[in-house]
Amino acid sequence: MFAAAGGLLVAGVHSAFANPEMYRGRIVGLILAVLSLGAVGVFAYATLYASRQLPVAGCAPAVGDKAPEFALADTSGRIVALSMLLSEPMPGIQEGKPRGVLLVFYRGYW
Repeated sequence: MFAAAGGLLVAGVHSAFANPEMYRGRIVGLILAVLSLGAVGVFAYATLYASRQLPVAGCAPAVGDKAPEFALADTSGRIVALSMLLSEPMPGIQEGKPRGVLLVFYRGYW
């Protein structure tokens, strides 16, 4: 995707310098090219460097650890506990089979 954006940028700057009357001169094309490169630089900085500088969640469980017991409200306001999810039978699953729960954690930095 970056290669395609770079190719389009080069093609646009080349067109601006090849047909200055149509693109209102070389200055505007050059300004737009610099702004585009600046936007790509800010995006690359934010995604490749700044996102890795977020603080480490010290109390978060590691991959493969057992989740601590919790109770939270679901989307309808009903309280759901982890022990309840693991103990209630699920429709279509044979009795006696171990049941699992998939937990997805999102970092709250938005």
